[in-house]
Amino acid sequence: NDHTNDEQDRPPKTKKTKLVTSDLEALRLGGVYIPPFKMRRIEAKLAENKKSEAYQRLQWEALRKSINGPINKVNRHNIAEIVVELFNENIIRGRGLLCRCVMKAQMSSPSFTNVYCALLCIVNTKMPEIGDLLCRRVINQFQR
Repeated sequence: NDHTNDEQDRPPKTKKTKLVTSDLEALRLGGVYIPPFKMRRIEAKLAENKKSEAYQRLQWEALRKSINGPINKVNRHNIAEIVVELFNENIIRGRGLLCRCVMKAQMSSPSFTNVYCALLCIVNTKMPEIGDLLCRRVINQFQR
């Protein structure tokens, strides 16, 4: 009898609610592949309330990916195109992402240090606060 009472006290679970919750959880955790048709459906649902945490998280992940991509493919031959690509993104909002991404990229491939340095020199001429943030983070890294 106790078992049936427990089931009656709980709200009924629907598959649709579980799907949406797991999709939002996947967005929050990141790194999980979501098919494009499903992603568009989620984006459309979240775009109704642009101030919601889930929508902001989705936008943040999109910004992170749009900064991370160009940084990973930069080399001395395409640096001009990459700079233009970065300036088309909202790197004021994502300045921390940009700094973290450049630091990780440099640590993983030290042979490209001069390329990352040149890239940040160009960014620094237009937005010195990004260069300042990177310097502070590098100094913090050395102090640890």
